[in-house]
Amino acid sequence: MGHTGSRLHGEFSSANASALDEENSRILLYGAGSVSAVTLGAGDTVCVTSVAVAVGAALTVTVYDGANNTPAAGEQILKVITAAAGTAVYHLPVAHACQPGTWPKVKTSGAGQVDVTLHGHVTSVTPA
Repeated sequence: MGHTGSRLHGEFSSANASALDEENSRILLYGAGSVSAVTLGAGDTVCVTSVAVAVGAALTVTVYDGANNTPAAGEQILKVITAAAGTAVYHLPVAHACQPGTWPKVKTSGAGQVDVTLHGHVTSVTPA
């Protein structure tokens, strides 16, 4: 993306996010006012400030960052246990900074529709 401080939002939707590979676990990111997905550079850091989760079935939903499809220590952005047909919105008091070059991702405890929307910005540790 390469523009320090650029606002963005992310969208994710899946009928079963429990066993997706890394690429399909990613939350697609869009620049402010854009409908075209962005590409992150190796030095781009996504900073998440809010997350909204909606589910069809009762699920545990984990929003995380990292280089693979398994949340590890320090990668969790949000973990929420939801009731069927549940919705939850979280505003993070301090932005979660994802690891440089990694995408925020979603993993669920089982099958069932899950939709995640996030807002934040991207910073770059390398010149654009």
